Amino acid sequence: MVQKQPKTPIKRERNEEHIPCIEGEGVYRKPLPVPPETQPSKRWSDSLPPNERVFYHQTLSSARRAAHFANHGQIPVDSLDITLAAQYNHSDDLFLGKNDVVLQEETLGRSTFRRLRNTRDLSPEKIIPLKHPLLIGGLKEKASPNSVKLMNTGPHTPLTNPGYSRQSGDGNFFNY
Repeated sequence: MVQKQPKTPIKRERNEEHIPCIEGEGVYRKPLPVPPETQPSKRWSDSLPPNERVFYHQTLSSARRAAHFANHGQIPVDSLDITLAAQYNHSDDLFLGKNDVVLQEETLGRSTFRRLRNTRDLSPEKIIPLKHPLLIGGLKEKASPNSVKLMNTGPHTPLTNPGYSRQSGDGNFFNY
């Protein structure tokens, strides 16, 4: 089986916080317990005793199974859902092994709603090339509020200067 590489790989780093980043899987209806504030130079768990460190730290599994966590409904319920979500395509991939038939997108390194490790995504740095053209924002021309083109069209919209003009339907004169 030929594995297709993602076009733009997502850079990820280890999540050092006490709550994993699983916003793509669901939402918390109620916030989880937060450890007490520490100095900015120290980790959140350095000054805590072991029992409090275990209480505040959430693993991926414990965060997903929390009573206040509501998933988006994409999480597979049984083995059939897992098999249907696999990357196996009978037209392209014929006579593959048992492992290749149930290979998931996360295993191939593609981004999905699930997380396999407690990581967080890093936003890519915006690269500004040298000698780039200067971009100047703002309006290029100011439209006059007295212009007829800015008005909403309708049967009573004047298309001429104020004064007498003909009606388009029967040709009678009327004054604005």
